[in-house]
Amino acid sequence: MKVVGVSVPVLTRDIDRAIPYYEALTGERVKARFVVPGRGLKVALLGRVTLISGDEEALTPMRELRATFLVDSIAEFEAHLRSRGGTILQAPAPTPAGRNMVARDIEGTVFEFVEPSVASASTEGNHGRPQS
Repeated sequence: MKVVGVSVPVLTRDIDRAIPYYEALTGERVKARFVVPGRGLKVALLGRVTLISGDEEALTPMRELRATFLVDSIAEFEAHLRSRGGTILQAPAPTPAGRNMVARDIEGTVFEFVEPSVASASTEGNHGRPQS
């Protein structure tokens, strides 16, 4: 059970407008863009920043999200969180990046956990997420 990377989520209503701003701010270029099926979310990855856009309804569940942990085993993190009083807000589910889960820890902080898929884990320079 290991955290292999961390990303900061930034919510935006207009991802196309936000990308040039955050590229200039971070000095990074977008490494990947994808849509999360069934959730109405668009995602762009640049460095350690994850831009997330959608309408208000799609963004509402994401508002409490403080960080995304890229992990080697989502099942182990789920068991660890449950055994120590954490709450799973969204059970592990497939995404274009692999599998993800959202949980609230015992302090009340909300985190996303992403276990990159085998194919995307071998993709260099994008936190194990697929390039588009």
